[in-house]
Amino acid sequence: MMLLQLKNISKGYGEPGTHSFRPVLKGLNLEIGKGEKVAIIGPSGSGKTTLLNLIGALDLPESGEVIFNDNDLTTYSKNQLAEFRNKNLGFVFQMHHLMPQLTLMENVLLPILPQGKVKKEQKDWAEYLIKKVGIWEQRNQKPSEMSGGECQRTAVVRALVNKPELILADEPTGALDEDNATALTDLLIQLSDEEKVTLVTVTHSAEMAAKMDRKLVLKNGQLSSELKV
Repeated sequence: MMLLQLKNISKGYGEPGTHSFRPVLKGLNLEIGKGEKVAIIGPSGSGKTTLLNLIGALDLPESGEVIFNDNDLTTYSKNQLAEFRNKNLGFVFQMHHLMPQLTLMENVLLPILPQGKVKKEQKDWAEYLIKKVGIWEQRNQKPSEMSGGECQRTAVVRALVNKPELILADEPTGALDEDNATALTDLLIQLSDEEKVTLVTVTHSAEMAAKMDRKLVLKNGQLSSELKV
């Protein structure tokens, strides 16, 4: 079943119609099925993060449609987009972006707070995930007391705590050493398989891209498939 479709997407920066305007994405199309794991690669400045921001409803295209479960996100208001992101998406970035004054557990529960008081089943789910990724012993520690790998695993759990349909990862292993990068890649794939979550990642890591179901190359504003060997 189809989860996400981008239809004839164009996006650039600067004032359209002026010399300062710089097109980034040009009539781009993309389809991603439910449960699929997709890597997006491409040279620096090709628009990978711009594309991820459009998929994640953090930005809107100048033209085209972003269809998620048959709903066109380009028609949503800012409030509707914020609610959509909170309920349907999980984000993992190169830097973990944990709140330094909060414990691991408190950071994980942050995405739930806009919905009101944390329910018992939500806390139970958070505890299950924390144990699953191997950081239960650190649950009361603050980010400064944890390793980079532990912080990034915390960010993955935070991304999953609202049971999203789609996880978007922007260079999630970029700040990690080789061993931790491999461990995080395997963890994301495992959780995607077990929790039936679709995964889209922008990465420069050939190892990570090779482990996805599909590898897409973004170049000259367009996406093309790169055949897996």
